Amino acid sequence: MSEQPRTRAGRFVDEPLPELCDWVAHPEVPSPAGGTVIACCGALAASLAELIARVARNRLERKGQTGSEIVEIEQLLSEAGALRVKLLEYGEGDVYAAAKIIQGDLAACVRKDVGSPAKIAGTTVKLLRLLDGLGPKVPKSVHSDLRVVTFLAHAAVFGICEIAEANIVLAGGADDLLQERIDRWRMEANDYRDRVLAQT
Repeated sequence: MSEQPRTRAGRFVDEPLPELCDWVAHPEVPSPAGGTVIACCGALAASLAELIARVARNRLERKGQTGSEIVEIEQLLSEAGALRVKLLEYGEGDVYAAAKIIQGDLAACVRKDVGSPAKIAGTTVKLLRLLDGLGPKVPKSVHSDLRVVTFLAHAAVFGICEIAEANIVLAGGADDLLQERIDRWRMEANDYRDRVLAQT
C-alpha cells in the first residue's frame, strides 16, 4: 500500500503536532529527526516553565504583591519564552544541517562546534539554570510541573549530547574542545537537575 505524498508550506516546527510527528516518522531528506525532536521537547519544557511562572505571577497579583518578586517572575517568564523560541529555531535549523551532513555537503563535526546540536544543548542547559531557585517561589501546586520541566530538560541535554558525540565519531573523532563542552553540559545538567529536585 503506497503512502500519500505529504506537502508542507512553512517550517517543520510550525506544523501541527500530528503532522510534525508524521514528518519525523519518515526518512526523507530534509526531514526532522533526533535533533529536532529534542529541540521540540526542550521548547515544550520551556513552555511549561512559562506556565509555572504565570501561575506564580497570578498568585502574587491576587495577594497584591507589586515589588521585586513580581519583577523576578516576569523576568523568568520573558527568559523562558525566549528560550522556547530559540529552541524551535535551532530545531528547524537542525533539519537542514543534518541534511547537509547526510548529503556530504557539511562536516559532521567541526572544532569549536556551534552547529545545531551545540546550540540546542547550550540553550537547554540555560533553561535548567533558569529553574534553579524557583521551587520556593512558586505555589506547591505546580511543583510537579517544575519537576517535569526539569526531567524533560535534563533528558534533552543528554539526548543532544549523544548526537554531538556521534557527530564527533562520524567526523573521525578527536575534537577535544567539543568533547569538553559535552562533558560540561552533562555535568551542569546533572547539577541543576539535582538542585531543582531538592527544592521541590
